[in-house]
Amino acid sequence: MQPQKSRFSWMQWIAIGLIGVGVSLLMAIYPLLSQASPTPIAPSFSEIKQIAPDAKPLGQAIRVGLRIKNIYDLKLSTQSFMADGWYDLSWGDEVQTILDKFQIEPSRIVEFPNEIDPGNSFSQVLVNPFPVAGLTHSYYVKFSKKFFIDKISQENAPFDRQELPISIEIQSSPLSGSQSTSFIELLPPPIKQFPIAGEFASMIGFRLTNTSWSRQIVYYGGVRNKSPYSRATAIFTFSPQLLTVFLKWILPMIVVMTIVVLVPSIDAILGDSRMAIAPAALLTLVILHDNYRSGFPPSPYLSFLDKIYAYNYLVCLAIFVVTLAGSNALCRPSNKDKDACLLRANRWDAITQKSIIMGFLIVAFVSWYG
Repeated sequence: MQPQKSRFSWMQWIAIGLIGVGVSLLMAIYPLLSQASPTPIAPSFSEIKQIAPDAKPLGQAIRVGLRIKNIYDLKLSTQSFMADGWYDLSWGDEVQTILDKFQIEPSRIVEFPNEIDPGNSFSQVLVNPFPVAGLTHSYYVKFSKKFFIDKISQENAPFDRQELPISIEIQSSPLSGSQSTSFIELLPPPIKQFPIAGEFASMIGFRLTNTSWSRQIVYYGGVRNKSPYSRATAIFTFSPQLLTVFLKWILPMIVVMTIVVLVPSIDAILGDSRMAIAPAALLTLVILHDNYRSGFPPSPYLSFLDKIYAYNYLVCLAIFVVTLAGSNALCRPSNKDKDACLLRANRWDAITQKSIIMGFLIVAFVSWYG
């Protein structure tokens, strides 16, 4: 009787240890990653310098406006989205003199550097209905294009806000600082006076919470000879709808883990039934986790929900060990005191349940605020 009791206790302690190890590993992951040596970055032929949105232009300026009517087909996994709208350029006689000197058509003044799949894009030149006072020349274009998202936030996914950029950049080199002519900058208007989001800019599952402009100078070329180009970027900030995120990603996981946590509440005498639940739940979690990850591009770090799933995997393993220990202790022919063994199994089941719940709260807190 004593050896069997000892073996039963050790298996229960193994399960509790698995939960503790999972909590410790997930709490230690950030310090370990921060101490790791940074990955070398390959040299780039371009450098970007941020400029304050309200900074005065260094030379001549071209006013750039943007009106996005529709944003759709957002795919975080491929880092792309579609946008329909209009952009306009307005400039004075000084800039027109430079355009005439270098024979630059209005269609060659700017480009969209983060545009992808240009073969499926659409552009149509229209008469500018919003001329800028004091500027005698303008160019107004209706477009439909696909854009690339250079940064996807995943630290607190799926609750992260996403910023969708649409960049407009000087295209012709005579308009950059590489020539003897004055450097020409793109100057966007204030957002409050000239909104850039239309009635269909929001998407199902997301809310458009902010729009803004940013200005950059992009330096292209080698180390000794870099040409500056002006760029203006419209940023559309989307926040996920919490109810949608909860129903799609959190609720199914909670339902599965609630069933797993309730497994020790099943009487230990029903060993076969208890043992079958944890493997089935583990398989379900793997499928749910894979569906969640398929909506995001690969990342070098774990997101908030990734850490929760990692902990849930260890919980399923711990529950399986607990039920296995209880089943073996109750099914041995040499066990004459099944009532005492059953009470001991139920007591350890209760300890396991409390440990799982406490571990989940710790992992969720550290994963969110760590």
